Amino acid sequence: MSWRNIARKDIYEAKRSTGIWLFSALSIVLFVGYALVHTYLGESTFAAFTVGLARVTAVCLPLLGLLLGYKSIIHERTNGSLFLVLSAPQSRKDLVVGTMVGRVLVLLVPTLVSIALAGAVGAIRYGTEGALYYPWFLLVTALYGVAFVGLAVGLSLSTTVDRWITLGAFGGYVLLVPFWNSFHSLTMLVLHRFDVGVFADMPDWALLFRLSTPTEAYYRLLNVGFDINKAARYLGGPVYVDWWMGLVVLLAWCVLPMVLGYQRFETADL
Repeated sequence: MSWRNIARKDIYEAKRSTGIWLFSALSIVLFVGYALVHTYLGESTFAAFTVGLARVTAVCLPLLGLLLGYKSIIHERTNGSLFLVLSAPQSRKDLVVGTMVGRVLVLLVPTLVSIALAGAVGAIRYGTEGALYYPWFLLVTALYGVAFVGLAVGLSLSTTVDRWITLGAFGGYVLLVPFWNSFHSLTMLVLHRFDVGVFADMPDWALLFRLSTPTEAYYRLLNVGFDINKAARYLGGPVYVDWWMGLVVLLAWCVLPMVLGYQRFETADL
């Protein structure tokens, strides 16, 4: 199938890139390094180590996913090589699917290998109690990475203006990762006329609003196996903020940006 050829081309070019090897080395240093120093940062148990590792992953993986994907299509559109790619018996849909698969594999292979190595180091140093949930941690982390690659490729499909894609990727990261909780709190204050009492008795719909980002959904899913403080607010809430909603939100972020970007790309002049 032709999308596979495009995915293979992406992976082949990645293997020849110095940046990808640096990225792989950085992943090992980051995740395995955390496993080595966790004992100085938190409780020396495997569960506490995994919670700390999740915080590192929640901040770093979106950035890596966006960097790998945000110029994936626009680069070929602006340098003219897209005409050559589409001159072969390959459709625009094949191009998008192949690019997405290639970028996801380039992100996830070194990342998951590094996190698996970190888990092995963590089990040796902090014991194995709670280690049975580590495969769940790897699976949810993979979905989290795919969500941000999907967002980046979707942005790259949506326009040929480089600065808009750069601003979209940077703004998306800032809003969805470090500042979402502040944005949520500010929204609640404005809607309730700056009554801070709203945080002590938050309406149910506000929990769903807060859960609507990939990062909050990631923490909500990890709470199935680990005691994630950031997900504690959802426990005992309405059924639509249970763990399965975290899965729905994360899958939606994996697919919707791609679909929206493709709708613009499908009819755009190349």
